[in-house]
Amino acid sequence: MSLSESESFRAKIQDRNQFVTTCDGGDLGVPESPSIWLFGIEPGWSLSDEVAEAKGLGVSEGILKDYSVELQLAWPFNRNAFKLLAAIEEIPISEYRKFAKEKRPFERDSKGYFKGNLYPAALNKLTTWHEDATYLTGFNNKEDYQNWVKERRFPIVESWIDVSRPKLFIGTGLGHLEDFMKVTKTKDFKTHSFSVKGQSKRLIWSTDGIVPIVVLPHLSGGKNGLNSHESIRIAAEFIRNNFPSLKRGKDSVPC
Repeated sequence: MSLSESESFRAKIQDRNQFVTTCDGGDLGVPESPSIWLFGIEPGWSLSDEVAEAKGLGVSEGILKDYSVELQLAWPFNRNAFKLLAAIEEIPISEYRKFAKEKRPFERDSKGYFKGNLYPAALNKLTTWHEDATYLTGFNNKEDYQNWVKERRFPIVESWIDVSRPKLFIGTGLGHLEDFMKVTKTKDFKTHSFSVKGQSKRLIWSTDGIVPIVVLPHLSGGKNGLNSHESIRIAAEFIRNNFPSLKRGKDSVPC
């Protein structure tokens, strides 16, 4: 007997061997050659994506599987992710497209970067829950869904972090700070605050978990988020200067 949509979804999410297929893509890395992991809260699914799919113009499953840089450049979140990664590498943010096309972050079979989400179901708003979500997951509300994911998926995420040992885990979304801390087994952390044009920003960072971690505001904007090149530059500079794991053969101590 074939499984229902929700049964297939749940089976995949709680299967450790299917972990990579539940993420966007890239390079998990290994301790000898670690990558940078970037995790969001859940995959974006914009209203324009919804309209395009309804018209039969949505992105095909094969294209999504390859997760090409050209595809990613159409999405604001990924463009800002490229800007951040470029700035961490001391590349001018204005050259983020060149950086992306050379490094191919998160693309299938690429090296150096890996991207995923805490909660794998794609929704167009963090507060959204509708019939399609219930059909996909089998849950009638988001709280029950997220509690199930914490119980079944989070230990799998943690185990892959432990095996792969990324040189830096970047979480995006301060509202889910506790979740990011949980999957990296981080207990103690510090806060770094700064201001750009009168708008306050903050990031959370630590080196006491399984791997070094920094949690940033969501990359899609908001007045307290990384909503400008200057705010991205400042955040990247702080990251670069405070994580020994990013230093190439140089001794460094977090300040």
